Amino acid sequence: MKLNQIDDTRKKRAVIIFLAAIIFISVKGFLSPVAGVGFVLQKEVVGVGEGERTVIFQSGPEGVLIQDAACGDLLPESEKLQINESVETKLKTMYPEIEYVVRMRLCVEDEVREYRASREDFNMLEVGRVAKFRVYRSERDVIERIVEM
Repeated sequence: MKLNQIDDTRKKRAVIIFLAAIIFISVKGFLSPVAGVGFVLQKEVVGVGEGERTVIFQSGPEGVLIQDAACGDLLPESEKLQINESVETKLKTMYPEIEYVVRMRLCVEDEVREYRASREDFNMLEVGRVAKFRVYRSERDVIERIVEM
């Protein structure tokens, strides 16, 4: 092997390593979550089926409201809207998909945004309280997890 060929091989390896590092950093940055802080204005349990979205339960400053009368007996009486696993299972017999939606007024941007959350995070959030949360950078309307209440 000639000396020039060795130098060319090293340069090619260096370029490949550099490009791989740039791609890794870009993907990691795109996938890493972003922190947010917001005041919880409203929570909704939404049933999705056949292209339609139906608000089943809603919680706001006025309390918990039952929007779908057929599901009224599923919700235990409480001042807070929380859905346990058995209620979710019963709701899924009526709707193929259940979404947990939270509306928040963001503290930094002073705008209202709507987020989808897991059932567990939805249950942690309380109307009228401030929450610190993380959203996916790629899906800014999905809460990755609640950091602090």
